[in-house]
Amino acid sequence: MCLLALPCSPLFGLQSAASAADAQAQGAPSEPEAISAPSPTEVARRKLAQRFERSVVSVTTYIKVPEGVAYDGRWQVADESPFPGYAREIVASAVVLDDAGTLICARTPLLLDGGSFADKYDIETNGGVRFEVEVLGSEPTINLAVLRVKETPGQSLSDLSPVKIGSVGDLRVGDDLYAIGDPFGAARTFAPGVVMALPQVACYQADLTGSYIHASMAVSPGAIGGAIVNRDGAVVGLIVPPPAADPLTRPAPESFTTYGMQIQTALAVGEALKQKRSNISPFLGFSVMTLAELKARLGDDAKFTAIVKPPHGLYIDDVFNPSPASKIGVQVGDFIMEINGSKIQSVVDFQQALYYFAGTQVPIRIFRSGKEMTPMIAIESRPASANRN
Repeated sequence: MCLLALPCSPLFGLQSAASAADAQAQGAPSEPEAISAPSPTEVARRKLAQRFERSVVSVTTYIKVPEGVAYDGRWQVADESPFPGYAREIVASAVVLDDAGTLICARTPLLLDGGSFADKYDIETNGGVRFEVEVLGSEPTINLAVLRVKETPGQSLSDLSPVKIGSVGDLRVGDDLYAIGDPFGAARTFAPGVVMALPQVACYQADLTGSYIHASMAVSPGAIGGAIVNRDGAVVGLIVPPPAADPLTRPAPESFTTYGMQIQTALAVGEALKQKRSNISPFLGFSVMTLAELKARLGDDAKFTAIVKPPHGLYIDDVFNPSPASKIGVQVGDFIMEINGSKIQSVVDFQQALYYFAGTQVPIRIFRSGKEMTPMIAIESRPASANRN
């Protein structure tokens, strides 16, 4: 009967027509409105994001699993590991530096429980291209590592694009910044923010937090090791976890601040790590300041002018006790002019010299109150007691 054949009932047609009429009477559009054109800011952000699709990649640390698969309790965990007998353990981000496949990233995501390095690592581009990589060196104190692609026949590094490098010195509080990372899977980090605080010092030996860029965006753990970028698309910092006194801890990102290692620090230390293949933090036991930083701290031109200064060198603003420096009588207010005959004219010179001569005893040239002295000093491994946030 037609009464049971519900679609045949005219009641449904009448209700549909009435609903349409009511909608028209209420002014509801019969067709969706066209989406407005993107604003100039949106267009600029889209271009910025696209520029880093092959420059910021995901980096995966793999752990060996005896059964050939990973387990969560008694459940087998689905895994897409390209290495038989290995499962994905930690995923973070990395930044491409050059056409030879050199990258920088944070150190802690590369470590397994207990602080040992893994046997296998790889990177994956936003387009899904994978490359196996090796760790060339790492720095525990500032949480930095340098990677290099292991080229295999048939693979082309054209899927990787080096980043453009900017300068932290050009930043001002309130400037636009973007955090760009590549966590595992389809996720992508592109977080806009502003500069909250600028680095107070270039040297990280005594004040790690004070040597960082502080930015207002929040990022996921998978973005650690990615890039902090200015509005022109130049990298000014490397995304790192919040500072920790223990270099083996894996602190999660904070919801209110993203920390950026100054890119000049990352590049200078990274170059030394690449050459020395080092995984330690070399230590003399003092921190340094440039003359410009010293002048800014004093805030008094007369006081700055009154200081007797050498023709070149860095001001020693803090000394750790006990340390190699305290043992030979280095004092706050001294200037470091040379390490093993190499002139120290910038913080980069100082940082690199520590790695190049780590583990040896070398002469250093010290300037104090108009006089020079050249004592011998041992460049040791940094003790945990010297670390502070």
